[in-house]
Amino acid sequence: MVNYTCGVASTKSSLRRSSNSQITLLRKQTERYRLHIRFQLNEQLKCLEQRIDTQLSILAEIQEYFKRRADVELDYAKNLDNLHKQINQKSRTQKARRETWILQSINKLWETIVHDTRTHVKYHTIMSDICGKYMYDKFNEIVEDTRRMFTKCKSVALASHEDIFKVLNELQSTMKTYHQYQSESKQAEQKLRIIQQQMAKIKSAKKQKTMEKRVEKRQMKYTETKVKAFKARNDYLMTIESVNAALKKYCTDDVPDLIDCMNFGFHTSIAKSIQMYLSAQENIKRGRQATIETLNRAIGDLDTVTDKQKYLEYYSNTFTIPKKIKFEPHKGDEVSAVNAQVLIRDEMQSRFIQMQSRLAGLKTENDEIFKTIEATEQSLMEFINTKNSDVSDLFKDLNLPQNISKDKRKEIEDYYVEKFKQYTLSSNLIARLQARHDIMQKALGAAPTTASVEDKNLIRRPIKPKQIGRAPILGRPRLFGGKLLDYIQVTQQHVPLIISSCVSAINRLGLHNQGIFRVPGAQIDINQFKEAFEKGEDPLVNITGRDMNSVAGVLKLYFRELKEPLFARDMFDSFISCIVDVESEEKCVENLCQVVKLLPRPIFIVMRYFFAFLNHLAEYSDENMMDASNLASCLAPTLMPIPEDKDQVQYLTHTIELIRTIITHHEEIFPSDGNGPIYEKFAITVAIDGEEDEDDEGISERSLRRTPSDDASQDSDYCTEDFNLLNETDVW
Repeated sequence: MVNYTCGVASTKSSLRRSSNSQITLLRKQTERYRLHIRFQLNEQLKCLEQRIDTQLSILAEIQEYFKRRADVELDYAKNLDNLHKQINQKSRTQKARRETWILQSINKLWETIVHDTRTHVKYHTIMSDICGKYMYDKFNEIVEDTRRMFTKCKSVALASHEDIFKVLNELQSTMKTYHQYQSESKQAEQKLRIIQQQMAKIKSAKKQKTMEKRVEKRQMKYTETKVKAFKARNDYLMTIESVNAALKKYCTDDVPDLIDCMNFGFHTSIAKSIQMYLSAQENIKRGRQATIETLNRAIGDLDTVTDKQKYLEYYSNTFTIPKKIKFEPHKGDEVSAVNAQVLIRDEMQSRFIQMQSRLAGLKTENDEIFKTIEATEQSLMEFINTKNSDVSDLFKDLNLPQNISKDKRKEIEDYYVEKFKQYTLSSNLIARLQARHDIMQKALGAAPTTASVEDKNLIRRPIKPKQIGRAPILGRPRLFGGKLLDYIQVTQQHVPLIISSCVSAINRLGLHNQGIFRVPGAQIDINQFKEAFEKGEDPLVNITGRDMNSVAGVLKLYFRELKEPLFARDMFDSFISCIVDVESEEKCVENLCQVVKLLPRPIFIVMRYFFAFLNHLAEYSDENMMDASNLASCLAPTLMPIPEDKDQVQYLTHTIELIRTIITHHEEIFPSDGNGPIYEKFAITVAIDGEEDEDDEGISERSLRRTPSDDASQDSDYCTEDFNLLNETDVW
């Protein structure tokens, strides 16, 4: 008995020392990891502060420029005024000598020059007031707003940091508990094994009965410690997943959202200020038009998303996702995944159900918070986007625009940042709970929860992440090189003028043109058409049949230069999957019908219009040599460019086949629903030099088609249709 007691004590002491040593080592590793995370988070805040300092430095330079520009303008105005006074004084002293000047026509020119000098005095005085008063004060407000928003958003970041540190502390606690319970379980197991060995050596029945009670007691103790060890290990693994999810969510979503929140209204405020400066420039001198256009382009290039992306790429080492935490098993424990043993399955199932319910509630609440954020952004943008940048009235009187009260804006800002804080913390909590939910679901073998059982072959449009601080479109969007959706939204055109005009011209005059869309047009004509369309004009009103290749060329150029192709990049795989490994063309058409339903409504209308035209064009393939396959070969690289990371040769075949299928079956893929313009077939016969008129029998088919005047009336009908559906910016 003494030996047994000594042996147990020795074993227990040895296990305790081993466990304490391992716990101490892991605690040091965890502490080093926590310090690393803290250092990285602090570095991120420093980078964000540096970013704001950079913005403020640029604003300070702009302020200094306008301050000095005001002095220059005022000095110039004073010098012009002195010049004007000297001229008037000289005119008064030499009045007698200049009596005959009125007889000379050059005198009118001289008087105009003198009057223009006085006008310039007035204009440059106004410009001095604009630069020195309004512009300087406006940039002071921007600096104040930027600093205030950064301070508020920094508090949100610190709150997120505290949340992350809480989870890291929880990780350290669960790790310690796990190793402690594993150690106790091993000790209980060792004791049970020793007493079982002792019992095997006892021959006396009485002693065996006593030992059985002790074995039963040890067995209960072992079971109890084993259950604790199972629970502790599961909690440790789930906490690891929670920490990893929190860190990933913070780095991938929260940091970009923080930058968006800090920058909310920044670019728009600067743009509105510069637009006032441009308005003054336009009223001073037409010769400065080049400067105005340059600044307009600079305003159009203000893009929070691009700025943010470049910034994050530049500091990629600082803002990268930290290395994933790995499970550190207790010595002898080879299980590295959450599992649902019989002893704890019921409890885990109950926790899993509760977590599902909580996640559903949190997601609903989070969506409502985001809707509130969007509504608040719209209200806040109304203050930023106030139409007070037109200073034409200042050239009639010297009254500067009145500044809007800032109290209301500050109140909305506070509410907006508070909601953003709630949204950020709620999203983090959802990410952590979702990580626990998924790992428990896998352990329990539960089926994924879905709202309904859907066809696995149903193709979904990629879900775009929610965006904080979405900026409005500034000015008129570019036609060539712009986004089709933005252009439609601003111009309120169902089908952009360049598409409807080119299609109408080819429909009337080019259906019989050989090699249409394949034969290149005259580059000079294409450039002229491009410039006219960019200005909002229609250069094809008086077009002739000989210019059809140039008309097709400018239309191809427009589709090729779109910032987002007609077939959106994020839906490339969805469209390709409709054509690859499909047993029949009917199935391909069926798949395409499902995919086009996921398109934004304005894009659907444009595609329906354009592919109906291509189908009509293919009907004349005997004359124009452009059937559906040839048209697809010419237009597929333009309408559906292949991503750079994919095999260009392989996917070119797929895209051509896809475009051919859509041209051939456009009526099935794009059904008419009574909304938006529908392409109408009409054509006229174009007389070509040296070609005689056909007889009545030969032209009977063409004579039944519409005339150009019918086309013009149809186009006007398109322009007057209701445009409500274009407000739908997502899936219709």
